Amino acid sequence: VRRTELAEARAVAAEARAAAAEARAAQPTAVAVAAGADGGSAAGRLALGKPDDTETNRKLRAALSAAANSRGEVMLALTNDVMMCTNRKTCWWSGGNILETFLQQARRIGLTNYLIVTLDDETERFCRGFGGVPSLRLELPVPSAQQNSRGANMISTLKYGLLKQALLMGFSILIVDLDLVFLKDPFAHLYRDADIEASTDAFSAGWAQGQMQSIHEPKMGWGAGGLFIQHFTLNVGCAFIRPTPRAVQLMERVADRLSRAAAWDQEVFNREAFLLSHGAYNGTGVAVRVMRYDEFMNSKVFFFSDRRRYFPGKHTEPRDMPVMIHFNYHPDKHKRMLCVIDRYVHNNPSACDSLPAAG
Repeated sequence: VRRTELAEARAVAAEARAAAAEARAAQPTAVAVAAGADGGSAAGRLALGKPDDTETNRKLRAALSAAANSRGEVMLALTNDVMMCTNRKTCWWSGGNILETFLQQARRIGLTNYLIVTLDDETERFCRGFGGVPSLRLELPVPSAQQNSRGANMISTLKYGLLKQALLMGFSILIVDLDLVFLKDPFAHLYRDADIEASTDAFSAGWAQGQMQSIHEPKMGWGAGGLFIQHFTLNVGCAFIRPTPRAVQLMERVADRLSRAAAWDQEVFNREAFLLSHGAYNGTGVAVRVMRYDEFMNSKVFFFSDRRRYFPGKHTEPRDMPVMIHFNYHPDKHKRMLCVIDRYVHNNPSACDSLPAAG
């Protein structure tokens, strides 16, 4: 009985969150009204600065304008042929066309306001052959400092400069990796009240939203205690970024650091987003909202930390499904993507039960 009551309470809460998200989505924000899908009013552009006047940016503006919804919002992904696993030596997830699976699920949920930026001719041909995919072929040179990085990391370093330009054009961008499965339209589940609204690498509510902790040093006597706040890093593999001056500054800083020294973009992004101003260093001051860890979910939550909640599989009502699952914690990405689709989309509850918690 207690389990039934808890399940019903979770369902009611999920319905309330979905209704609130839909109401928010129906109301255009001040940023969207000022910016618009065509790059924005003069006032909006002056507040942000102007994008560089280049052929690449003219192509980007045209593609984003064609893809954007009425609020000037676009889901954006960058990819090359690695994500199609055309060479088994360069795809480390034991085979499978991740790009194809991503596009199939985008089509299934009726997503239209997205853009795939392709970085080679083979990937662009695939998108065109798939049919109905809004894609844009761009030549984006990898910074020399990142030339010896892993392939996926090199691609990740390219997105921050592109994001800066898109924000300066007045668009709100949901930047995503491709190794995730959207089960619902993510734009219906955004709050849109921060500069950055991003998924988390955390695997509990406390680690996701932040939690107060303490230390105790007995030798200090009366002054033995102290408090600190800790939380997990954001994951830029699913992050909604609004066209605000602070968001632009964050993208600019991350792009600049990655152009000068080899580094993991996720670490650089989180340092610039969260480090406090100190000494000669001025923090970006971005306003951050973390997405609900059990709605915009990572694969550690689904397969490991909350495993009892999802395994063994049982029928799940659509209202109880996560918005998406990002397979960032497991190397056998594509296999797990397919099992989640089989479970939630094709109503095969046990589809993932044979897969271990760890990769």
